[in-house]
Amino acid sequence: MAMMAAVTVKAVWEGGRWVLRSVRDSLRPPVGAGADIEDAFDGIAAKAESATAAVSVPAAESAVTAKPAPAPIPLDPILAKGRIATQYAHDMLNIDAEPTAEGLDEASAAWLGSLNASELMQIDRHGAHRVGSHMAGLRLIDGLPLTPTPAEYRSALCAAAQVTPEMRANIAEHDATLRRVIDEMLEQEPERYAPAM
Repeated sequence: MAMMAAVTVKAVWEGGRWVLRSVRDSLRPPVGAGADIEDAFDGIAAKAESATAAVSVPAAESAVTAKPAPAPIPLDPILAKGRIATQYAHDMLNIDAEPTAEGLDEASAAWLGSLNASELMQIDRHGAHRVGSHMAGLRLIDGLPLTPTPAEYRSALCAAAQVTPEMRANIAEHDATLRRVIDEMLEQEPERYAPAM
């Protein structure tokens, strides 16, 4: 009787006409099959639960200390630089947040700070990976200046910091002119520029 319930009759197109065929449903077991197995599994689970509830297991102290989790490794430094640059450009063009170039080297941060509004708009328009590629010198974006390498940036700073004798003469002349003007002002109206006592 159980086998009869597990058999299904289906209409099948065979030889140019419809024929009724009995097909055993393989996806479900026959009705009533395995009922005694399920009861046995329930009994085993109940015995295991009662056995484990009666035994208390003391917590074992570990002799080995746990290692600290390693710091995450940046998988794509080009993408990381590009994300910082696009966020900086977005913040400069909007009043959402204070722009920051934290996470970039000094040369890249100075390069970002030197860009005008139209160049910042180009950075904001392109994706982070494309901007990072431009900053690395791989895929250049038209209209954007090149990002200096840290070595180029340091050499430019050193060149700007060097003072020539001609520049020293100009600075001395400026200081002398400033002192002369202040002395003339004090001579003409000493009470006006004298400190109050």
